[in-house]
Amino acid sequence: MTTYYSEELIQSIIEANDIVDVASGYMTLKRVGHSCKGKCPFHNEKTASFTVSQEKQLYHCFGCGAGGNVITFIMEMEKLPFVDALKFLAARVNMILPEKQNQPEDHQAYEKKKRLYELHREAANYYYKVLKTNAPARDYLRQRGISQETIREFGLGYASEEWSRLTDFLQTKGFSITEMLDSGLVLVSDSKRHYDRFRSRIMFPIVNPRGQIVGFGGRLMTTGENAPKYLNSPETAIFSKSYELYNLNHCKKFMEEGRLLIVEGYMDVIALYEKGIRNTVAALGTAFTPFHGKILERYAGEVIIAFDGDSAGRSATEKAVTILKKTNLNVKILSLPINEDPDSFVQKYGYQGFVDIIAKALTIVEYELELLKRNNDLSQTDGRLRYGNEAIKVLRQLETSVEIDYYSKMVAAETGINQEVIRREVIRSKKRQSDNPSQLMAVTASDIAPLKIPRAYQKAQELAIRYCFKRPEIIDGFPIDYLTDRLYQELLLTISEKQKTGIRIEVNQIMAHFDESEDVKKIVELMMNEDEVSRSDYQDALEIMNRFYNEAQLDRLSEQIKRESTNGNDDEVARLTNQFIEIKKKMKENGRH
Repeated sequence: MTTYYSEELIQSIIEANDIVDVASGYMTLKRVGHSCKGKCPFHNEKTASFTVSQEKQLYHCFGCGAGGNVITFIMEMEKLPFVDALKFLAARVNMILPEKQNQPEDHQAYEKKKRLYELHREAANYYYKVLKTNAPARDYLRQRGISQETIREFGLGYASEEWSRLTDFLQTKGFSITEMLDSGLVLVSDSKRHYDRFRSRIMFPIVNPRGQIVGFGGRLMTTGENAPKYLNSPETAIFSKSYELYNLNHCKKFMEEGRLLIVEGYMDVIALYEKGIRNTVAALGTAFTPFHGKILERYAGEVIIAFDGDSAGRSATEKAVTILKKTNLNVKILSLPINEDPDSFVQKYGYQGFVDIIAKALTIVEYELELLKRNNDLSQTDGRLRYGNEAIKVLRQLETSVEIDYYSKMVAAETGINQEVIRREVIRSKKRQSDNPSQLMAVTASDIAPLKIPRAYQKAQELAIRYCFKRPEIIDGFPIDYLTDRLYQELLLTISEKQKTGIRIEVNQIMAHFDESEDVKKIVELMMNEDEVSRSDYQDALEIMNRFYNEAQLDRLSEQIKRESTNGNDDEVARLTNQFIEIKKKMKENGRH
């Protein structure tokens, strides 16, 4: 029997799947003005003629004439009929389509999430109306320079000091206590009384990129109370703060040349928005995560970290830089005065002042050199020498000779060391790094993947992953370099991040973070496999993976020994041969055990 869906439901699925996000999973897109361009996936071409409009949510190829919306794109790319493409897109954004036949659990999950979205929308409307009647809260926002227009744009509200006002309101709207508890907006005491999580707080609705309210942040208004200044919604079936970015739903419309600013707090975002700087997002009271970086790659080509100027802000900046260095984003760092945050700075110096400091944002290398300067007294000879040596380690991450030349000149000017000496040492350091035994030992999945992988090794990885599903607490100690499959690595990272939130890991929550159909099929296949994997099976799988990992290293060492022998480099041949013997020795010892 064919299943039909209403126009309203079809439109909601289209709106939930941003076409740039979807297309980016199949091809490389580069932002050009308000659109994105790439090489057409439907015909061979040398010059990019495929255009995707985020504003219109349409695509068109000026070469072959292909065009349409996100549904037709998936129909063409996945060779699916309309209804299957619709289901594909619904699954991609963790929406479950209601079915009339044999799908009671799917329908129940769909309805539960639908109710949670409705509950949060009603709660946001309630908080917004309460703000209108609360003069102190309105005065507070006015004193912070927040206009009524911005209050309306962000849906700001207020949670009154009473213990159960929201609870009572939601009951009048027909929501059950179970639904309220599932939302995290209502809690239950030891005496079984229900009360509001947020009280005496300015409320900030958290909206996902699809325009759905998934949670709240609350800023405490009363003083002297033993409670956190900022409080967020807990993890729920529709909200995870490790994945959401505040204001991403708005700032997609205001990105200039594919650039985004990352700040620390709600008020930073809103203060900058009020002053006309609207391409800004914030992490939700949590450390910046690899998933945040992955999300930003979908929307931007360049990000500027604009965290607070205090020690906590500097520490958060260093951690975010470490994560963002692993993305394809161009990363810069804003250096604010020690007692300033983006909110206070823009209040003092206005739009132009903030734009001026953005223009002075540091590259990652400049930022890392600045950190070195803080730890070395450049007025002293030993400080300059120490700084010079440490700077060389920073510069060896550079890829081009132009970059090396530019930054070598900078370090030379700061230390008085000859530029050519610094440049030469950087190049030597890069060579030593590539020849370093520890680097040779660190064979990664990308190194192993191109080799022919035995079936036994593939099966060992599958067994290990399935055991990790069963025992997620072991993942942090899992030797991830043994994995040759990118998907397996991402799966373990996803589960690891999820379990850190302290909530139960749901299959749909994991699936929601994988866009490609083949990935989804593979995850489903792994999760649906009910064959038991014992601790002994897992240990056997690790041994098989360890053996292949070592064999891969031996293959590479053999190639290097041949190459260096041909070049007549006897010392290098001897060093590599020693490594080869050590690995063989370890493998033999492991075999005995």
